[in-house]
Amino acid sequence: MSNDKVSLRVAVTGGSGKVGRQAIKALRAAGHRPVNFDLRPSPDGGRTVIADFADFGQAIGALAGIDTQGDGPPDAVVHLAGIPAPGIAPDHTIFNNNTLSTYNVFAACRRLEIPRVVWASSETVLGLPFDIPPDYAPIDERHPLRPAWSYALSKRLGETMADEFARWAPDISVRSLRFSNVFAAEDYEKLAAIQANPGPRKMNLWGYVDARDCGEACRLAVETAQPGHEPMIIAAADTLMDIPSAELMAKYFPEVPIKGKLKGNQTLLSVARAERVIGYKPKHSWRNQRAG
Repeated sequence: MSNDKVSLRVAVTGGSGKVGRQAIKALRAAGHRPVNFDLRPSPDGGRTVIADFADFGQAIGALAGIDTQGDGPPDAVVHLAGIPAPGIAPDHTIFNNNTLSTYNVFAACRRLEIPRVVWASSETVLGLPFDIPPDYAPIDERHPLRPAWSYALSKRLGETMADEFARWAPDISVRSLRFSNVFAAEDYEKLAAIQANPGPRKMNLWGYVDARDCGEACRLAVETAQPGHEPMIIAAADTLMDIPSAELMAKYFPEVPIKGKLKGNQTLLSVARAERVIGYKPKHSWRNQRAG
């Protein structure tokens, strides 16, 4: 599979959402041709093709004619459609929607021979909330997966499906991006309250990721496609706290082994694999957001 810099036609499901809008911006800025598929128009404007990817007929119909003008399947799919967090809908609704839409995208891509698939997995597969402490920190992709509720289980099953579809179709590239807690501009308004009470945020080791970095991760994953399935954590380079990471771990998880030496406020959700596999380097932090 060639990774030469060419202009790719990319279907972005859920392109009207927080991450989807940034993925479209990043793809377009790099010279690609993204098309938004969603149940609602994007607040950023531009054309949206209305499609429900929880319905297999709509999913394969949308991807078979990416812009409904007969141009055929896209070169890549970035699948971000779905219910983006627990608590937004009843557990069974979240599980049904997310699991089925992910299956439908994978199955449609296999049938239509679309070779590049990137989709939104989640940090929650790692064991969030960490009421049971992690095995070590910083956490990486070797950590056991322990989905703790229906939302996380839907993402875990999505990764299992990715393994199998990559086995069934050896030429396909599937990248599972385990996004941390995604922050857009308006979310940083909560930062003072979060930093005043660090305890609740131990549930994900004080992790987060800027939506713009998520968009760049989607672009990089599309451009660096290689056959097989690769899951990877996508997080910021730091934590949300102004307390050093070593102090946070000593206070809230004193029994958890630390791998290496923690420097300053470095993330406790390692992005080393994402850097190695797709060249991901997070650029945005609450620190420069606040300064701006």
